[in-house]
Amino acid sequence: MKKDVIAIATYKYFSGLEGNQHIASEFALKKLNEIIHNFKVKSILELGLGIGSISYSVLEFSSKINNPVKYIGTESNDFCLSVLPNYLKLHFNKIRIFEKLDDVPATQKFDLVIIDGKEENLIKLKNLMSEKGIIVIEGDRLPQLEMIKEIFTKSLYTRVVSNYRSPNYGPFPSNDWCGGIQLVFINPDWQQKMSFIKYKIYTAINYRLRTVN
Repeated sequence: MKKDVIAIATYKYFSGLEGNQHIASEFALKKLNEIIHNFKVKSILELGLGIGSISYSVLEFSSKINNPVKYIGTESNDFCLSVLPNYLKLHFNKIRIFEKLDDVPATQKFDLVIIDGKEENLIKLKNLMSEKGIIVIEGDRLPQLEMIKEIFTKSLYTRVVSNYRSPNYGPFPSNDWCGGIQLVFINPDWQQKMSFIKYKIYTAINYRLRTVN
């Protein structure tokens, strides 16, 4: 599928770049593109752009399916800020970058928030999310997850994991499982509740498959 092809190509591309030690997993890129497609996401906030693997994958996928998205990101690391224009290529001009979450205008409303950095003051998200907003936390980041649950008391949460190992063309050990995401529906409607159940079952099956692989 196009979303997976783009995710894989993006992961391979960023795996060969300086600063690749903390890029999102190939699995996370696939799932983010899936969420954007399934829920017709139009506006995205990424907390912690890093060297740009997530934003590149998302913007590349969105352009291929003719679904332009409004993209805002935060980043304060000097190295990351210096390489983003080159690494993101034509997609760089599609992103508005702020140093931290507190700098993001309160007038913004986002369908999807991606947490991929060390941002600790997440309370502002309460006023930045659209009514049926979705939050994806890349990796574990348990303190941030607990904060999200406290802020959005009506939310539904599930972990989403892969059933395969990290590919050998990336920066992560090929004997490790290929990443995972934390998925939060802050105020779920019927479609999101059904997706929540699907992802819960999907994750339970994958954990079972991991025991035999």
